[in-house]
Amino acid sequence: MGPAASTALGALVGFILFLATAFTGVIAVNGANNPGFRPAQQSAGAGSTGEASAVDTKSPSMRSLDLNGNGQLSLAEAAGYGEIVTRFDRADRNRDGKLTQAEFERLAKLAPAKAEGKGKKPRRSEATAAAGG
Repeated sequence: MGPAASTALGALVGFILFLATAFTGVIAVNGANNPGFRPAQQSAGAGSTGEASAVDTKSPSMRSLDLNGNGQLSLAEAAGYGEIVTRFDRADRNRDGKLTQAEFERLAKLAPAKAEGKGKKPRRSEATAAAGG
């Protein structure tokens, strides 16, 4: 083995050691909170009943939706929950783009958003414009 081959082999071994050390450091720092590493789960087809979902899809709690844990719910965190998203602006009393616990509790008291034009009587000006007058 010539000097060029041993230099290349040494560089390769050094690079592999570097990657292993970096990977170990990432695992040590993040531990169980690392979202990239989760234990394998059996599929439903294999007969597994699966774990209960962390977020209740019918009536999720603020705590389960608050992904960053800051005690406030942003519109992005509520994405996927149409009933929350459609009422979000009306529940956000101070218009800061985030719901506090009190504002989130107010969501349940708000009526669902009405569809545009559905069951809505036209204004007098719209009715006369449609009639040609």
